[in-house]
Amino acid sequence: MKVQQWSGLIGVLALALTACGGSSTPTAVTSTSVGSGTNASVPAAPVTSQAISADEQTILDAVNVARASARTCGTTAFAATTPLTWNAQLAAAARVHSEDMAQNGYRGTAADAEAAHVGTDGSTPQQRITQAGYVWKTSGENVAAGYTVGGAFDVVTGWLNSPGHCANIMSPKYKEIGVSFVFNDKMKYNSFFTQDFGSR
Repeated sequence: MKVQQWSGLIGVLALALTACGGSSTPTAVTSTSVGSGTNASVPAAPVTSQAISADEQTILDAVNVARASARTCGTTAFAATTPLTWNAQLAAAARVHSEDMAQNGYRGTAADAEAAHVGTDGSTPQQRITQAGYVWKTSGENVAAGYTVGGAFDVVTGWLNSPGHCANIMSPKYKEIGVSFVFNDKMKYNSFFTQDFGSR
């Protein structure tokens, strides 16, 4: 059953994994852009707490296990690096995007993977992170859709097998992370994952 499940997801992964941040060249399944410098002047809505679900904890743990070992993401070698710490503001920004995708659909395509990072309100990852009250020097985002419920470990494996996503996960420039998983069985992909990375 697990092999059939993974085989069925391969096609979904081609359309449903996108990364924003890092430094690799965009491809059909991975897109990148750099969020560094100063925050845009977007009004902040400070977040005081964002509870972590079991699936989100699994993702955080799997990311930190990955960061503990050196690995190559595409053609870029990364040394082992420090673990990321949970940040409620980044989690809130991730939640906004996962909920948007769960209500309005995953927007990325093979031809335009960057569209997966743009909210239906036109917001970018950096704008959502700023609106959550996170004052960042650098930030990035990984997005995925279509993994089965309980697929939190599998989504991290998918991200690690994609150069742009892997680079975001392994980048030593990021110190904090917020993760969101939202499920909506009425949508085509039905599961929506967002990782927002940052450093202050």
